[in-house]
Amino acid sequence: MAPSTAHARVLGWLGPDADGADVRVAFALLYTALVLLVHEYFFSFAALARHEWLRGIGGGQDLGVGLAWVAARLVFWVAIPAIVVRAWHREPLASIGWEARGLVRHLRVYLLLYALVLPVILLAARRADFTATYPFLGSARADLSTFLLWECAYALSFLALEAFFRGYLLFTCSARLGWLAIFVMIVPYTMIHFHKPWPEALGAVAAGVTLGAVALAYRSFLGGALVHALVAVTMDTLAVRHAGLFQ
Repeated sequence: MAPSTAHARVLGWLGPDADGADVRVAFALLYTALVLLVHEYFFSFAALARHEWLRGIGGGQDLGVGLAWVAARLVFWVAIPAIVVRAWHREPLASIGWEARGLVRHLRVYLLLYALVLPVILLAARRADFTATYPFLGSARADLSTFLLWECAYALSFLALEAFFRGYLLFTCSARLGWLAIFVMIVPYTMIHFHKPWPEALGAVAAGVTLGAVALAYRSFLGGALVHALVAVTMDTLAVRHAGLFQ
């Protein structure tokens, strides 16, 4: 079957008003479901910890597991969507939010968002459930060099997260759904927080809507990646400080 015929048949299945944007949205949502499944069962910390050889990487007992977790995010949330957009959509990566123009001009907006969240972080860092959760690596709570290496990798994971949820998924869906794509995006985004303390999972809904709206307004997710990484690194730093790492 020729590609044009196959494409026409798919559009026929979707209905008389379907177009290429519908197919892209359907694929993006299906891919999101599969990625969440793959991450949960094969690339979560618990799943990766079953591979003993990973635990010896980097000298930390769990640093290799953490680095593999970040690498999986970069592959599934950055590399594959980028290939889809360039090879299938035939569009530049700027179409899914990889846009740095205007970032410096909008930086004050993102810094304001960080300032608004900072008091919440300071309060949360005193909760036992947060200090028991962060950093994800137990070895990063006891060794400064492991902590610093992990924080660099951890910050990079938020670039991957924003590239996927506030980049590929949001902008692909917005081509068909407009601003309603924000509320489609926050459903799977909230789901990845289910293993975290419930206040953070609840806050993910507000954060997802806010960062999604700003990403659509500025046509870029890069500022959101910056503020998200700042929040995460701040949380980890406060958690290990309370644990006595810097004493």
